[in-house]
Amino acid sequence: MLHQHSNARGRSFGFGIAQCPICSSLELIPVGSVFDDRYGCPDLFELVRCKACGHVMTSPSLAEEELASLYSTYYPRKQTDTAELAAAASKVGGAAARLQRWLAGTDNQGQYSVRPGQIMLDVGCGNGLSLLEGGRLGAEVLGIEADPNVRSIAEELGLRIHIGSLYDQPFPDMRFDLIVLNQVIEHMPEPGKTLAALKERLKPGGRVVLSFPNRGSALRRLFGAKWINWHIPYHLHHFDAQGFESLARRHGYRVLRRRTITPNVWTILQLRTLLFSPSRGVPNPLWDIRPPVDGTARPSPVGPRPVAPKRMLRRFLRLIGLAGMTMIGRGIDIAGYGDSVFVELGIEGSA
Repeated sequence: MLHQHSNARGRSFGFGIAQCPICSSLELIPVGSVFDDRYGCPDLFELVRCKACGHVMTSPSLAEEELASLYSTYYPRKQTDTAELAAAASKVGGAAARLQRWLAGTDNQGQYSVRPGQIMLDVGCGNGLSLLEGGRLGAEVLGIEADPNVRSIAEELGLRIHIGSLYDQPFPDMRFDLIVLNQVIEHMPEPGKTLAALKERLKPGGRVVLSFPNRGSALRRLFGAKWINWHIPYHLHHFDAQGFESLARRHGYRVLRRRTITPNVWTILQLRTLLFSPSRGVPNPLWDIRPPVDGTARPSPVGPRPVAPKRMLRRFLRLIGLAGMTMIGRGIDIAGYGDSVFVELGIEGSA
């Protein structure tokens, strides 16, 4: 069992992990020291693996009250362009949009499962794009977000977002048809506690839809320690599909459907990690992103702008590469080894 410790700069950060959230084993094995290779948080962490079930966690974990400070300091939502968000949300409807999301691998978002007239809660709604899209699809939408930078975005777009935690009991008189956690459950210090709290907010027959990075993916196996979705220290739990299903069943859920999805932009960013050697405490230029509009990072251009003929050739080669990447990515997804798990849960015993 690992205990609270201080990093090399003398900062006490979070608390030690007492037990595995999936199987409750106390036998946790350190497997390597890790640091923030994106945004430059200077603290040193460790990956630990449960000896009994294989679940991997970040240690020391973060306390719930530390999340707001961490995200407001390091996450890049201060750059969000609200006009661009609104424009992106306006394209959500129709068969062509669904096909485009499937081809791009961006259909790993729970808001696309909402039905007209339903009430949707997005826990960890980020910049609010999911709420704009859910509203466009005919739902009443509310969100929860730990990052205080989102407050101004919510005010500008007229979105109902509680800045804080699920455990603050926001929107206390409301129950929801759909609760969405897009790339969020891995950020939660106690994911079992989160799943238990979500059950209390569902209407009868309600659903919880989650997506999270897949530790069992082909890209994780290929890139190992350079896999982009370790994302330390923001990702506290590193699930595979089977481990998460065990956790969900333990808390009274049943799995309604599950698949894996690999966003093309994740694959591009993963390949570009080969060009960079991150240093602890220093922001990585790979993640010097443009304002995100779809919940995923946009890689910045590298190098000078080429002259027109070279631009055309590069664009042609990029299209060929993207087509090949799309075919391979969708094939890997169908085989169950995609980089993100998408899972829909219902309450055990409910209709």
